[in-house]
Amino acid sequence: MCGGVRFTYDPAQRTALSEYYSDSQLAGFAARGTVESVFWQPRPLLPVAEADSIRVLPWGNRDTQSPLPATGWIRNESLVAGKWDRWRPQPVVIPALQGVEKQVWFTINRGIAGCLVYHNDVAHIYMLTLDADPAFHALTGHDRMPALIDQVVITPIGAVPYQPELL
Repeated sequence: MCGGVRFTYDPAQRTALSEYYSDSQLAGFAARGTVESVFWQPRPLLPVAEADSIRVLPWGNRDTQSPLPATGWIRNESLVAGKWDRWRPQPVVIPALQGVEKQVWFTINRGIAGCLVYHNDVAHIYMLTLDADPAFHALTGHDRMPALIDQVVITPIGAVPYQPELL
């Protein structure tokens, strides 16, 4: 799967990001030039590429009272089978630079396929997943992988720790 992402920090996103992160975290993102979001954060988010900008939105659903599935991922098989049709999922690109699964960071060349769904006029982003190929499974030990856009080779990033201060 992909439990977290890093994406390019844009000062224009500061107001939106401030709903999810503290001032000190935002300062760190600005200094590093990247934002890190992991699904196990209290309020995870994902970036979404739009016509001429990047918007940040809630990653999946954590509200057990919501009719939306309580997850952050959509299995491609479920999407194709029509199990998500009632939410009218719209395909989107998650412009991540890097992903992480089981503490193994890897490069993302062109982004991850995702789906935008709405509940009560609030947009949520779900990451699309596929059966893991042998290389991804060997790298992470996970049987699912993100639906990477136009990318076949997964390159691990050496010794780039996940930032526990995000929790």
